[in-house]
Amino acid sequence: MKKNVLFIMAFIIILLSLSACNKEKDRIIMTNMEEIDFSKVGKKDNFLLFYPADIRTSQDYTLVKEVSKTGEIIQEYEIRDKAFRRMAIHQKPNNINELYISFFGEAVIQNWYYTYDIADRKFKKVDLDYFEYDVGVDHIMHYGPDVLFQNLVSHKTGDQNYDNNTGNFNMSISNFTTKKSYETEYGYAPNWSPILKLDETIIYSGSGQVNEDGIPENAFVALINSNNEKIEYTNLDKQATSFYPIYATEEKAYIVGAEGKLFVLDKNLNYETYEPFKHLPKKDFYYRDNITGILLLDKHTALYNLYDEKDGVTLGLLTFENTPSFSVLNKDYINKEMDYEMLYQDIQKKEIYLMETDYDGNAHLLVLDNQNLNLKYKIPVKQDHLLDFVLKI
Repeated sequence: MKKNVLFIMAFIIILLSLSACNKEKDRIIMTNMEEIDFSKVGKKDNFLLFYPADIRTSQDYTLVKEVSKTGEIIQEYEIRDKAFRRMAIHQKPNNINELYISFFGEAVIQNWYYTYDIADRKFKKVDLDYFEYDVGVDHIMHYGPDVLFQNLVSHKTGDQNYDNNTGNFNMSISNFTTKKSYETEYGYAPNWSPILKLDETIIYSGSGQVNEDGIPENAFVALINSNNEKIEYTNLDKQATSFYPIYATEEKAYIVGAEGKLFVLDKNLNYETYEPFKHLPKKDFYYRDNITGILLLDKHTALYNLYDEKDGVTLGLLTFENTPSFSVLNKDYINKEMDYEMLYQDIQKKEIYLMETDYDGNAHLLVLDNQNLNLKYKIPVKQDHLLDFVLKI
């Protein structure tokens, strides 16, 4: 009897292995991400889920799953392009048809970023060939007319120039539009947060020195004069323990403080303070320290994500016209026990894409109507922690 059971188990394992092999053999192999027209990949109105290459999971290719609106896997594709891997996407309202893509997950320095054209359904590699050294792209989260990104090292030396005595180091902020870069000074390293361009000023935030508990004691906002390259720093009268730049228009720059105040700077770098979240129960965090906590829907309104350990997630609309305000988005599909990562808005399909997850393997792709924010589709997805991008065919 025992032998029969072992035989059956072995037979099942072999069948599963053969099934997996057949599935992989059925995959369509493609090379060079730039040459693929994704409007012609798969069946119209299906979705493509991107699981980019990541050597930490022993995957040296980008796996793309074509799924139906119910989540059924229709076809799988392998894209073998060594320049492309785990991706972070960014969208800004003054160039809303184009996504900016930087990479993460591996200890490498790449001198390029990608863009994705929503209308054409194509990726494009942008080489950074004007640097003397390999500087890498830490991230390309930015707002304003120019394309800004943060380097992994100093553009002057190709190194972070770490000081063993103080623990300080250098990085650089780069303006791809003007091909100019600015080395950050010792003790003023940038946070992993958006960079703003307001008139001739480039704005970033940093934590400064931290105490023994790792708490920032000298948080700052850096103001780089792009004409003379001089850098000034402000703590906005210490009205916050940390700062997070979130948006810039042609006239204003917006920075959220850890305790919920919103600081609005004008071109002369004078500022006013607002409290758009004051009507809400107190939150642990008033900004999400990642790329998915805010999505600009147009030049005046953002979908904004707040989190509190007690009350869970609050999704709402943060508006910037006149007096900035925040209103809670009361939709039946929002589950406070889940978390939400905002991906981007497809202006061609008139849809917004969000990832919903509880970090225990339960996840969905939420597809919203970009006019009324109603739910169109709720698509179950697997391995959401490796899923970086989606597009509708």
